[in-house]
Amino acid sequence: MSTEGRQDVLFEDPIGIRLRAAREKQGLALEQAGAQLKLPVAIIEAMEREDWPRLGAPIYVRSYLGSYLRLLGLPSELAQRVATPSAAPVLVPMASRSRLRRTLDTSLRNGIYLVMTAVLVVPVVLVARHYQNAERPGNVTLEADPSVLPALEPEAAPIVAAPAAAPGPEPVMASITPVQPKSTAAAAAAELVPAAPETGLVLRFTGQSWMEVLGPDGRRVEQALLDAGAERRYAAGEVGHVTLGNAAAVQVFHDGKPLDLAPYRAANVARFAVSSEGEPAPARH
Repeated sequence: MSTEGRQDVLFEDPIGIRLRAAREKQGLALEQAGAQLKLPVAIIEAMEREDWPRLGAPIYVRSYLGSYLRLLGLPSELAQRVATPSAAPVLVPMASRSRLRRTLDTSLRNGIYLVMTAVLVVPVVLVARHYQNAERPGNVTLEADPSVLPALEPEAAPIVAAPAAAPGPEPVMASITPVQPKSTAAAAAAELVPAAPETGLVLRFTGQSWMEVLGPDGRRVEQALLDAGAERRYAAGEVGHVTLGNAAAVQVFHDGKPLDLAPYRAANVARFAVSSEGEPAPARH
């Protein structure tokens, strides 16, 4: 065997270089090789770069690489060598640790744990013992201490003379006539006083009603919606025209005398005029 043959066996080129060299030796471009194999140019370039993950699963690697090897006339065993993953190398530590070093590391680690535990636990224990040994305050009572208070001898109770009876009021003769309360007496006195006669125009509402009151000059004196229990009073000469919405729920008095609204009412709406003397009269339309 020649020297060149021995060198080829000892220093075999990577498969990617061998693929490129065989393709160039046959004068094929990447596009031509891809066209003959019906593969994309990117797959051809990946095989020549030995970018096997680009080809996908191992079954695709064997298929693409086997077709390419047959095209270039290279041994098909190369495809099986590439598709079979090589065993991962076993890592062997370069330097072994001595037993003394391991013992020191373990002791140091345990010592650090003990110190950290003491730093955390000891203050808590000391504080707890301090509160346990603290003196408890005595019970506070309101009872007097007999040892402090002086002994008191019993003394005779002082004799207090009864006060002389003060002269009382002279006796009053009882009467059979009942005494009337002040409120009853005031009411009776009020009944004796004659009530002042009502003057002017008085409107008393027994239900909700709308009203409009105009003055003699046509000026609006009042316009409102009044509820039951309301009352309005107008002096003579103050009112010129009155309109009542719900006339059935309104009582009209003139100088204390009730006024019949029937002549002035139409569809439950009463309209009447008031003269300068206060006399009601039919309204002027």
